[in-house]
Amino acid sequence: MPRESIYRGFGTFDEPVSGGNRRGTRWMVVTGLTLAVLLLASAITISIYYGTTSSPSGGNVAADEERSSTSTWTAPPAPEPVIEGWQVGYNERSQFAYDVPQSWNVLPAEQSYTISGVRNVTFHGLVDGPSYRCDNRTLVAGRVVSAWVDAETTMSNAAKSFYEKARTDFYATNGVAPEISFETAEPRETTVDGFDAVRLSGTVTLGDERNSSNEAAGCLPTKVTMATLVVKAEEHYVVLVASADSERPAASPSAPGEDVVPRIVDSARTVR
Repeated sequence: MPRESIYRGFGTFDEPVSGGNRRGTRWMVVTGLTLAVLLLASAITISIYYGTTSSPSGGNVAADEERSSTSTWTAPPAPEPVIEGWQVGYNERSQFAYDVPQSWNVLPAEQSYTISGVRNVTFHGLVDGPSYRCDNRTLVAGRVVSAWVDAETTMSNAAKSFYEKARTDFYATNGVAPEISFETAEPRETTVDGFDAVRLSGTVTLGDERNSSNEAAGCLPTKVTMATLVVKAEEHYVVLVASADSERPAASPSAPGEDVVPRIVDSARTVR
């Protein structure tokens, strides 16, 4: 397992520290006056670091509970892309970024998304793949979402759970879950900027009317590539879900999910 890392809260990542007890930092003996000066300087530093505005406006109220209502906080700006020719998707609430193809649609920061069956979690940092018309509906060829969630289980179990819930939610047809078969690798331990993480990738095959002779269903994807990434925080996880069509009868838009999804997850990073 990669070395333990710490999440400071208020949506900001602390630098991972190797070895020692992070809660038992040793302080040198100082005079009362020196200690007071240190505390004052620390308070000023924190005030500058978190900014002077309240939590981000818009979005779901429950999602903003991840920061204290009495704290002052402002998100760092979105970073530059690390993949040439791509653009950045950014969840400012979690201070988590990832690159997506230039042809994808990065949605406004305040826009949110919920996954059916996942309670008390609101996703932000939303990105939709290229849109297309199918059977009088507008569909997207991919989706990326992220959220700050309670660490109620292991990272591996969280990766599996979000994968299972998202695959059904993303590809339901008229609110009805499709027949699904899927193949996933075992959750793989990794790190993101030195923070412990677990990554789960797989292929989802969609059945039912998609494989029928119904011409209206001929534009629906029949196979998608999906991945979840769970990054360890002190008391929470940051979860990223990325998915994209990898097979579809319709020729446009293209369906390069097998190549795109791994690159999106590879580019995931903290913003500090």
